[in-house]
Amino acid sequence: EIKSAVDAIQCEATEFLKTIVAIDSTLDKGEGEVQTAILNKLQEALGSGLELSGVKRKQPNSFDVNCIPVILDKIKDKRGFSPVDWNYDESKFNVVASYQGCSDGSGGSNKALLLQGHVDVVPANESDGWTHPPFSPIIKDGRMYGRGSGDMKAGVVAMIYAVIALRRIGYLPRTNLTICTVIEEECTGNGALAANHTSLLPFSDKTKTAVIIPEPFEFIVNAQMGVLWFNAKITGKPCHVLQTSAGSNAIEGAFSLFAALKALEEKYNEPSNRHPAYKGIDHPVNFNLGKIEGGNWASSVPSSCRFEARVGFWPGVTIEAVKQDIESTLNDEANKLGLGLEIAYRGFQADGAVLLPDFVGGEASGKKSLQTDFVDSLQKCYKTASAEDESKAGRKLLVKPITCTCDARFYSSLYHNSDNVVVTCFGPESDSIHGVDESVSLKSFRDCMLTIALFVEEWCGLEKEDTE
Repeated sequence: EIKSAVDAIQCEATEFLKTIVAIDSTLDKGEGEVQTAILNKLQEALGSGLELSGVKRKQPNSFDVNCIPVILDKIKDKRGFSPVDWNYDESKFNVVASYQGCSDGSGGSNKALLLQGHVDVVPANESDGWTHPPFSPIIKDGRMYGRGSGDMKAGVVAMIYAVIALRRIGYLPRTNLTICTVIEEECTGNGALAANHTSLLPFSDKTKTAVIIPEPFEFIVNAQMGVLWFNAKITGKPCHVLQTSAGSNAIEGAFSLFAALKALEEKYNEPSNRHPAYKGIDHPVNFNLGKIEGGNWASSVPSSCRFEARVGFWPGVTIEAVKQDIESTLNDEANKLGLGLEIAYRGFQADGAVLLPDFVGGEASGKKSLQTDFVDSLQKCYKTASAEDESKAGRKLLVKPITCTCDARFYSSLYHNSDNVVVTCFGPESDSIHGVDESVSLKSFRDCMLTIALFVEEWCGLEKEDTE
């Protein structure tokens, strides 16, 4: 019955995915438009609906759907906050749809479920080599192409429509269920930080809450890297090119400084420094020179240059320790070259996190726990959802780490008791995320939607809506 409901809603879900992929939700354009589209969809399909005036009606058996502003003063002093140089205005809000089930742990099931995803995307320009405009989604050979199709608007739509499919056939979750969409996953994580408590339903120390974030990984994520963003301003000495030796080229200096950082990257990757969750992963720690600008004339030695970079680091390593390594490495090289240097931090200050400590090596450690219950349930639901695909029939999802960061850290043991809250990422198969011609498999999108719908049944339990 659930499979039929998901298949019946597939075309509608795909159309909604096209609608929100067509919305440019980069940081510069803002996430307000796509969040509003999701808010309206949730209110229409799961909430009480909207009167013509836009005022919510209260109906029984409906989700409570709200937009919750992200307010800088409320998060700037919290652990996990990433510094910004932009404002948080009315376009900066999260969307939360919550349903309070009939079982709260006092007599029935003591489980709850949070489905969380981000709506922001990284920049894309057609001039970068896209076959089609990045915000004009197309479907070709069973895939949808467009910026954000994979990362992670397909996952967002899959989790929303999994619940809509259940409601269409008259089912409600027995226990607490929340859907939450957040902003700024791609640059800070401040959206998830703001939503950390409002998105988790009120629970006691007896409640077991599962969190699924359908990022574009068709496997179960057990760990994620830490990520730090910084920018460096290099000051040299200007002169005419005929006296090049009398000056110091700030742009050339920037490349020398980043070369020194690449040596630090190799040190981080040495086997003696490797985190056990990343055993067998090739070169997990990566530094990236993402942006550089400087100089004002081809025949003048540039006196200044500025670059922005991303630094990865292991779970368990503190952000302060990474900052010290960056600053000592760059200052030593700048002093050697006679360059001025200023370092500032903006954007990600994201801790690395082990999401599933019982699965650090990819397999369960042997003991029964909330984590093993969670992984076993997700595996069971995926096996059922993908049973008709001969290439996947009977296949278990791999359990492995990712070499990037995501919002799952906010639901890890860094912030919550792992005996009460368990989190992973699992979503549809995607290609070229953050790259040119990003796409998502629509078959995998359907399988992800069905997996989540089956997981709601498995984890929360279902009951038929009382229509009397």
